Amino acid sequence: MQTIDSQLKEAIKKGVQDAFDLTLEDQQIIIEIPKNKEHGDFSTNVAMQLTRTLHKNPRMIAQELVDHFPKEAAGIETIEIAGPGFLNLTLKKDSFSKVIKDIMDKKSEYGTGAKNGIKVDLEFVSANPTGSLHLGHARGAAWGDSCARIMTKAGYDVTREYYVNDAGNQIANLALSLYARYAQALGHEKEIGQDGYLGKDIEEKGKELAEQYGDKYLEETPDHLDFFRKEGIRFELDKIKKDLDAYRVSFDVWTSEQKLRDDGAVSAVLEKLGEKGYTYEKDGAL
Repeated sequence: MQTIDSQLKEAIKKGVQDAFDLTLEDQQIIIEIPKNKEHGDFSTNVAMQLTRTLHKNPRMIAQELVDHFPKEAAGIETIEIAGPGFLNLTLKKDSFSKVIKDIMDKKSEYGTGAKNGIKVDLEFVSANPTGSLHLGHARGAAWGDSCARIMTKAGYDVTREYYVNDAGNQIANLALSLYARYAQALGHEKEIGQDGYLGKDIEEKGKELAEQYGDKYLEETPDHLDFFRKEGIRFELDKIKKDLDAYRVSFDVWTSEQKLRDDGAVSAVLEKLGEKGYTYEKDGAL
Protein backbone atom coordinates (compact mmCIF):
# COMPACT_ATOMS: atom_id res chain seq x y z
CA MET A 1 0.00 0.00 0.00
CA GLN A 2 1.27 3.45 -0.94
CA THR A 3 1.89 6.11 1.67
CA ILE A 4 -0.21 9.27 1.45
CA ASP A 5 2.92 11.21 0.49
CA SER A 6 3.80 8.90 -2.40
CA GLN A 7 0.15 8.76 -3.49
CA LEU A 8 -0.03 12.55 -3.69
CA LYS A 9 3.23 12.74 -5.64
CA GLU A 10 1.89 10.20 -8.16
CA ALA A 11 -1.28 12.28 -8.54
CA ILE A 12 0.70 15.51 -9.02
CA LYS A 13 2.93 13.85 -11.62
CA LYS A 14 -0.12 12.60 -13.52
CA GLY A 15 -1.78 16.02 -13.36
CA VAL A 16 1.36 17.71 -14.73
CA GLN A 17 1.70 15.05 -17.43
CA ASP A 18 -1.95 15.37 -18.54
CA ALA A 19 -2.03 19.18 -18.37
CA PHE A 20 1.37 20.08 -19.85
CA ASP A 21 2.85 16.87 -21.26
CA LEU A 22 5.74 17.18 -18.79
CA THR A 23 7.38 14.47 -16.70
CA LEU A 24 8.36 15.23 -13.11
CA GLU A 25 10.48 13.13 -10.73
CA ASP A 26 9.53 12.59 -7.09
CA GLN A 27 12.42 14.72 -5.82
CA GLN A 28 11.12 17.70 -7.82
CA ILE A 29 7.83 17.71 -5.92
CA ILE A 30 7.62 19.37 -2.51
CA ILE A 31 4.67 18.51 -0.31
CA GLU A 32 4.19 20.29 3.00
CA ILE A 33 1.67 20.32 5.83
CA PRO A 34 0.13 23.82 6.19
CA LYS A 35 0.50 25.47 9.60
CA ASN A 36 -3.15 26.53 9.41
CA LYS A 37 -5.48 23.51 9.16
CA GLU A 38 -8.01 25.68 7.30
CA HIS A 39 -5.58 25.61 4.36
CA GLY A 40 -6.05 21.87 3.91
CA ASP A 41 -4.16 18.72 4.88
CA PHE A 42 -1.29 19.20 2.43
CA SER A 43 0.13 21.92 0.20
CA THR A 44 2.42 21.99 -2.84
CA ASN A 45 4.20 24.78 -4.72
CA VAL A 46 4.58 22.74 -7.91
CA ALA A 47 2.71 25.35 -9.98
CA MET A 48 5.26 28.03 -9.03
CA GLN A 49 8.11 25.66 -9.77
CA LEU A 50 6.81 25.20 -13.30
CA THR A 51 6.72 28.93 -14.17
CA ARG A 52 10.26 28.93 -15.59
CA THR A 53 9.52 25.94 -17.77
CA LEU A 54 6.05 26.95 -18.97
CA HIS A 55 6.51 30.76 -18.93
CA LYS A 56 3.03 31.25 -17.52
CA ASN A 57 1.51 32.91 -14.49
CA PRO A 58 1.69 30.38 -11.61
CA ARG A 59 -2.01 30.80 -10.78
CA MET A 60 -2.88 29.93 -14.39
CA ILE A 61 -0.66 26.85 -14.13
CA ALA A 62 -2.33 25.98 -10.83
CA GLN A 63 -5.79 26.23 -12.40
CA GLU A 64 -4.82 23.92 -15.26
CA LEU A 65 -3.45 21.44 -12.73
CA VAL A 66 -6.71 21.57 -10.78
CA ASP A 67 -8.63 20.89 -14.01
CA HIS A 68 -6.48 17.81 -14.76
CA PHE A 69 -5.90 16.56 -11.22
CA PRO A 70 -6.92 12.92 -10.59
CA LYS A 71 -8.77 13.77 -7.38
CA GLU A 72 -10.63 10.48 -7.04
CA ALA A 73 -7.53 8.31 -7.50
CA ALA A 74 -5.62 10.38 -4.94
CA GLY A 75 -8.47 10.35 -2.42
CA ILE A 76 -8.76 14.14 -2.45
CA GLU A 77 -11.93 15.95 -1.39
CA THR A 78 -11.03 19.49 -2.50
CA ILE A 79 -8.19 21.41 -4.17
CA GLU A 80 -7.91 25.16 -3.68
CA ILE A 81 -5.52 27.68 -5.22
CA ALA A 82 -3.99 30.02 -2.66
CA GLY A 83 -1.66 33.01 -2.75
CA PRO A 84 0.66 33.20 -5.76
CA GLY A 85 -0.14 29.66 -6.85
CA PHE A 86 -0.04 27.19 -3.96
CA LEU A 87 -2.30 24.17 -4.22
CA ASN A 88 -4.00 23.33 -0.93
CA LEU A 89 -5.21 19.73 -0.83
CA THR A 90 -7.85 18.38 1.54
CA LEU A 91 -8.14 14.59 1.67
CA LYS A 92 -11.28 12.54 2.10
CA LYS A 93 -11.67 11.26 5.64
CA ASP A 94 -11.34 7.63 4.59
CA SER A 95 -7.94 8.41 3.03
CA PHE A 96 -6.50 8.41 6.54
CA SER A 97 -8.54 5.51 7.91
CA LYS A 98 -7.47 3.12 5.10
CA VAL A 99 -4.10 2.76 6.75
CA ILE A 100 -5.72 1.06 9.76
CA LYS A 101 -6.54 -2.04 7.71
CA ASP A 102 -3.00 -2.08 6.35
CA ILE A 103 -1.62 -1.96 9.90
CA MET A 104 -3.98 -4.72 11.04
CA ASP A 105 -2.98 -6.93 8.09
CA LYS A 106 0.78 -6.44 8.37
CA LYS A 107 0.98 -6.19 12.17
CA SER A 108 4.62 -5.85 13.27
CA GLU A 109 5.77 -5.78 9.64
CA TYR A 110 3.92 -2.52 8.98
CA GLY A 111 6.32 0.23 7.98
CA THR A 112 9.20 -2.09 7.13
CA GLY A 113 11.13 -0.66 4.20
CA ALA A 114 13.75 -2.14 1.94
CA LYS A 115 17.37 -1.32 2.78
CA ASN A 116 18.08 2.01 1.08
CA GLY A 117 21.86 2.10 1.63
CA ILE A 118 21.71 5.46 3.42
CA LYS A 119 23.86 5.67 6.54
CA VAL A 120 22.58 7.82 9.41
CA ASP A 121 24.38 8.73 12.63
CA LEU A 122 22.02 9.70 15.47
CA GLU A 123 23.80 11.27 18.43
CA PHE A 124 21.56 11.78 21.45
CA VAL A 125 21.49 12.01 25.27
CA SER A 126 25.29 12.65 25.47
CA ALA A 127 24.99 13.89 29.06
CA ASN A 128 28.27 14.99 30.64
CA PRO A 129 29.75 12.18 32.77
CA THR A 130 29.68 14.37 35.87
CA GLY A 131 26.35 13.37 37.40
CA SER A 132 23.17 11.34 37.08
CA LEU A 133 20.71 11.54 34.22
CA HIS A 134 17.67 13.75 34.77
CA LEU A 135 14.22 14.02 33.18
CA GLY A 136 15.49 16.10 30.26
CA HIS A 137 17.99 13.37 29.38
CA ALA A 138 15.17 10.81 29.58
CA ARG A 139 13.17 12.84 27.08
CA GLY A 140 16.15 13.00 24.73
CA ALA A 141 16.71 9.27 25.14
CA ALA A 142 13.09 8.43 24.27
CA TRP A 143 13.10 10.80 21.30
CA GLY A 144 16.44 9.65 19.89
CA ASP A 145 15.79 5.96 20.39
CA SER A 146 12.36 6.24 18.76
CA CYS A 147 13.88 8.00 15.74
CA ALA A 148 16.54 5.27 15.50
CA ARG A 149 13.93 2.49 15.63
CA ILE A 150 11.66 4.15 13.07
CA MET A 151 14.48 4.91 10.64
CA THR A 152 15.91 1.40 10.98
CA LYS A 153 12.44 0.00 10.30
CA ALA A 154 12.16 2.22 7.23
CA GLY A 155 15.41 0.87 5.74
CA TYR A 156 18.13 3.22 6.93
CA ASP A 157 21.50 2.01 8.24
CA VAL A 158 21.38 3.71 11.64
CA THR A 159 24.19 4.11 14.17
CA ARG A 160 23.29 5.29 17.68
CA GLU A 161 26.13 7.42 19.07
CA TYR A 162 26.74 8.75 22.58
CA TYR A 163 29.32 11.56 22.57
CA VAL A 164 31.16 11.43 25.89
CA ASN A 165 32.22 14.92 26.97
CA ASP A 166 35.20 13.70 28.99
CA ALA A 167 37.49 16.70 28.44
CA GLY A 168 37.55 20.27 29.73
CA ASN A 169 36.93 22.12 32.99
CA GLN A 170 33.91 20.12 34.12
CA ILE A 171 35.90 16.90 34.07
CA ALA A 172 38.84 18.62 35.79
CA ASN A 173 36.45 19.72 38.55
CA LEU A 174 35.09 16.17 38.80
CA ALA A 175 38.64 14.84 39.32
CA LEU A 176 39.39 17.46 41.98
CA SER A 177 36.08 16.77 43.75
CA LEU A 178 36.70 13.03 43.85
CA TYR A 179 40.27 13.59 45.03
CA ALA A 180 38.99 15.89 47.83
CA ARG A 181 36.46 13.29 49.00
CA TYR A 182 39.16 10.62 48.87
CA ALA A 183 41.50 12.76 51.01
CA GLN A 184 38.67 13.57 53.45
CA ALA A 185 37.90 9.86 53.81
CA LEU A 186 41.53 9.40 54.88
CA GLY A 187 41.12 12.08 57.55
CA HIS A 188 42.68 15.02 55.68
CA GLU A 189 41.06 18.44 55.37
CA LYS A 190 40.46 19.26 51.73
CA GLU A 191 38.22 21.94 50.22
CA ILE A 192 36.12 20.96 47.21
CA GLY A 193 35.58 24.52 46.02
CA GLN A 194 32.53 26.32 44.65
CA ASP A 195 32.86 24.64 41.22
CA GLY A 196 33.17 21.17 42.74
CA TYR A 197 30.63 18.36 42.74
CA LEU A 198 28.99 17.99 46.14
CA GLY A 199 26.77 14.99 45.45
CA LYS A 200 26.52 12.10 47.90
CA ASP A 201 27.61 9.70 45.16
CA ILE A 202 31.01 11.39 44.81
CA GLU A 203 31.44 11.31 48.58
CA GLU A 204 30.70 7.57 48.65
CA LYS A 205 33.03 6.93 45.71
CA GLY A 206 35.81 8.82 47.50
CA LYS A 207 35.36 6.58 50.57
CA GLU A 208 35.41 3.48 48.36
CA LEU A 209 38.71 4.52 46.76
CA ALA A 210 40.21 5.30 50.16
CA GLU A 211 39.31 1.81 51.38
CA GLN A 212 40.64 0.22 48.20
CA TYR A 213 43.92 2.14 47.76
CA GLY A 214 44.72 3.62 51.17
CA ASP A 215 46.95 6.72 50.85
CA LYS A 216 48.50 5.60 47.55
CA TYR A 217 47.08 8.60 45.66
CA LEU A 218 47.12 11.15 48.48
CA GLU A 219 49.83 13.37 47.02
CA GLU A 220 48.24 15.84 44.60
CA THR A 221 50.26 15.20 41.44
CA PRO A 222 49.18 15.38 37.77
CA ASP A 223 49.36 11.57 37.50
CA HIS A 224 47.23 11.09 40.61
CA LEU A 225 44.65 13.65 39.44
CA ASP A 226 44.55 11.80 36.12
CA PHE A 227 43.73 8.64 38.10
CA PHE A 228 40.78 10.42 39.77
CA ARG A 229 39.68 11.82 36.41
CA LYS A 230 39.52 8.33 34.91
CA GLU A 231 37.88 6.83 38.00
CA GLY A 232 35.31 9.63 38.10
CA ILE A 233 34.42 9.27 34.43
CA ARG A 234 34.16 5.49 34.71
CA PHE A 235 31.98 5.79 37.82
CA GLU A 236 29.60 8.33 36.26
CA LEU A 237 29.39 6.50 32.92
CA ASP A 238 28.56 3.23 34.68
CA LYS A 239 25.64 4.98 36.38
CA ILE A 240 24.48 6.49 33.10
CA LYS A 241 24.70 3.15 31.28
CA LYS A 242 22.77 1.41 34.06
CA ASP A 243 19.97 3.99 33.89
CA LEU A 244 19.84 3.84 30.09
CA ASP A 245 19.72 0.05 30.22
CA ALA A 246 16.78 0.22 32.62
CA TYR A 247 15.17 2.64 30.16
CA ARG A 248 15.83 0.12 27.34
CA VAL A 249 18.00 2.57 25.38
CA SER A 250 21.30 1.32 23.99
CA PHE A 251 24.11 2.83 21.91
CA ASP A 252 26.31 1.34 19.20
CA VAL A 253 29.15 3.82 19.69
CA TRP A 254 30.51 5.67 22.75
CA THR A 255 32.83 8.38 21.39
CA SER A 256 35.33 9.95 23.78
CA GLU A 257 35.99 13.67 23.28
CA GLN A 258 39.35 13.27 25.04
CA LYS A 259 40.40 10.48 22.67
CA LEU A 260 39.47 12.60 19.65
CA ARG A 261 41.68 15.36 21.02
CA ASP A 262 44.53 12.99 21.93
CA ASP A 263 44.42 11.43 18.44
CA GLY A 264 44.69 14.86 16.84
CA ALA A 265 41.31 14.59 15.13
CA VAL A 266 40.05 17.98 16.35
CA SER A 267 43.20 19.88 15.38
CA ALA A 268 43.23 18.12 11.99
CA VAL A 269 39.67 19.27 11.27
CA LEU A 270 40.44 22.82 12.42
CA GLU A 271 43.51 22.87 10.19
CA LYS A 272 41.52 21.68 7.19
CA LEU A 273 38.75 24.24 7.84
CA GLY A 274 41.41 26.95 8.14
CA GLU A 275 43.00 25.97 4.84
CA LYS A 276 39.63 26.33 3.14
CA GLY A 277 39.03 29.73 4.72
CA TYR A 278 36.07 28.64 6.87
CA THR A 279 37.45 29.91 10.21
CA TYR A 280 38.17 33.33 11.67
CA GLU A 281 39.55 34.76 14.90
CA LYS A 282 37.66 37.14 17.14
CA ASP A 283 38.34 38.31 20.71
CA GLY A 284 41.21 35.86 21.01
CA ALA A 285 39.11 32.85 20.00
CA LEU A 286 39.19 30.78 16.83
